[in-house]
Amino acid sequence: MSEDRPSALLYREHLRRRLKQCAVPVSLHAGLIEYFAARRPTGSFLRACLENDLRAAAVRADPENRFCLAEIVIFLYNFCPAPAWGSPAAVEAWLADSAPVPEVFE
Repeated sequence: MSEDRPSALLYREHLRRRLKQCAVPVSLHAGLIEYFAARRPTGSFLRACLENDLRAAAVRADPENRFCLAEIVIFLYNFCPAPAWGSPAAVEAWLADSAPVPEVFE
């Protein structure tokens, strides 16, 4: 499985550095890293963010994350594969895809 490759570990660390760079709350790191590195589903708040659904994200956010929507979007826009987010269809397709995850190191 791709998760066992050394490059998969490097990719996870790369994503973690970029999340910190963008000031995304640490509580969201694992969910976002595993979504992009292993196509694992997220919780409802991150799912709304990934689907570009501002209303649902704002309603589902806890008090900490309510004020971090811009940081999450900056991370997604600058450091994540475009086919993996942006609409409900993109998220569904990303999760359903069985191809190896493209490890994008900008």
